[in-house]
Amino acid sequence: MSAAPLSSNESLEAVLAKVNEVAVLPHAVYKILEISGSATAAASELEKAIVVDPGFSTRLLAHANCAFYGLPKKVTSIKDATMFLGFKQIRTMAMTVGFFDLFAGKNDKESLRRRAWWRTSIDAAICARWIAQESKKTVPDEAYTVGLLHQIGKTILDRYQSGAYDEVETLIAAEMSPTGAERAVFGCDHIEVCMGACAKWGLPDVIVDSLDYERPSANPETLRNSAALAFGHACALAAIEGLHHSAPEWALEPLGIHPGESSTWVERAVDYLTTHGRPTM
Repeated sequence: MSAAPLSSNESLEAVLAKVNEVAVLPHAVYKILEISGSATAAASELEKAIVVDPGFSTRLLAHANCAFYGLPKKVTSIKDATMFLGFKQIRTMAMTVGFFDLFAGKNDKESLRRRAWWRTSIDAAICARWIAQESKKTVPDEAYTVGLLHQIGKTILDRYQSGAYDEVETLIAAEMSPTGAERAVFGCDHIEVCMGACAKWGLPDVIVDSLDYERPSANPETLRNSAALAFGHACALAAIEGLHHSAPEWALEPLGIHPGESSTWVERAVDYLTTHGRPTM
């Protein structure tokens, strides 16, 4: 006699039980996020946390010396880079670098799939932050964070059961929605997994509750963040696949965007994304 299928909650719990096995942020990134988020931390504390991670140190120096800043001389020390960039930029970069590592694949097919999700995450984060800044309806840094996180559930599902996401892609190709296809294969979807994983990692409730970009929240604060994320996600797809993508209607009112102006906002966000460049990892 075969075992009874798992309920949606049981399926989600089974995936989340393996989160620490399949997706762990580097300790140095955790420390950098902790220090850079403190109002009382000294620059020397942040410097000490950075120098123990050669990979992040290299990326930080490269970022500080990028042509965008046009500095008269090169930044050659982590101390100088920390002072120049400031806690906020270093925190954003630590999140970007740390979460990027969660999207590594074991083979070419996995890597291509996960890098596409990563590209969507970064583009959505940049667009969501821009939308938050332009609309003045929510906090830009929070909008960026939820954009950066919102595809993590996909890579966790992909790591959870080898080869199973191939079945999801087959169903999507047959015109099933991505979340519907995930629920058909795994019993839960990437949004539920993302929210559960981020709660397990101890991220703030306002971030966790803002990550659902398909089912609007009743909480006005998280609704505005979710709206910026949903709009940013649509803009990311528009940048990657073409401007036929549009933001969901429910996301317009919380952001103060008139329905007739939605397509213009998408075009402006895509233009901002392409003209300001996308980070390479």
